[in-house]
Amino acid sequence: MTAIGAAFRGLGKVLGSPSVVLCLWLANVVVALPVAAVMAESIRESVGGSLVGDKLRDGFDMGWYGEYQADARGVESTFTPTVVGAGAFFNNIEAWFNGSLFEMHRGLLGLGILFALLWSLCLGGVLQRYGEPGGLFRLSEFLSHGGAYFFRFVRLAVLAAALYYSVYRFSGWLFARIARVTRDVTVEESVFAYVVAGSLFVVFLLTLVNMAFDYAKIATFRENRRSMLLASLKGFGFVLSHPGRAMALYYGLGAVGVAMLFLYHIVAPGPGQSSMIGVAAAFVIAQLYLVAKLVLRLTFYSAQMSLFDDAR
Repeated sequence: MTAIGAAFRGLGKVLGSPSVVLCLWLANVVVALPVAAVMAESIRESVGGSLVGDKLRDGFDMGWYGEYQADARGVESTFTPTVVGAGAFFNNIEAWFNGSLFEMHRGLLGLGILFALLWSLCLGGVLQRYGEPGGLFRLSEFLSHGGAYFFRFVRLAVLAAALYYSVYRFSGWLFARIARVTRDVTVEESVFAYVVAGSLFVVFLLTLVNMAFDYAKIATFRENRRSMLLASLKGFGFVLSHPGRAMALYYGLGAVGVAMLFLYHIVAPGPGQSSMIGVAAAFVIAQLYLVAKLVLRLTFYSAQMSLFDDAR
């Protein structure tokens, strides 16, 4: 099976089971609601009935923002103008690349860990649904399959985190080395080439870890593996033994994700929404993008499972 064939088969399975998408989208909303409520109340108290509200209707007020940040405590301190539209997603990509994802505010880091645990709980049900399609979606069965693999997937996540940490440490050493090598270089193009090459290599290592552990999860499900170390080796072995198809599928779907993000960046409304219709439209567009992003993420697993099964 080609990478394109696996991608279309995977997408077909995801679209053929919209209940899974709806269930995971609701889980995402439930996790995000408490923080959203805290932020909304904090901003409401800061703006109140002052003239700042009128200024914010015309555009972002940096004067108010500076005062708000000076008094912000806890999760409120993470509020920045970039959370509007596609900025938050670009920030997440940058944080994933440079490792600062694990240096964010403790509240958000805890929320991220909670979401990762919830995703680990659902993943067994996701793989069962796409690996053995057919029948009506039942939440009890979905969670039952998820619970059967939950602790194994958490152990895989710990192993993956250790490898990510190793890549970030290597990245720090690599860019320090590049800085020393190019210290006396006067041609900007040469320095830029070094930095781009180093960045691409780090991205490749990060995506290789992500790719391998995707197949490790699939191998755990398909072969009922108990040793997560051996499952990890299986994941890396699969990628290295089928590099063409595995990487074409991964980077091809990744390119679709990048195109979706830039499209959302173009159509997403800015912060200057002053009417209920404008606010509602901004919310709906954002949620549609989140659903599309979720469909793409599920397509990764479904398509990779098809590729894995075809190679067995």
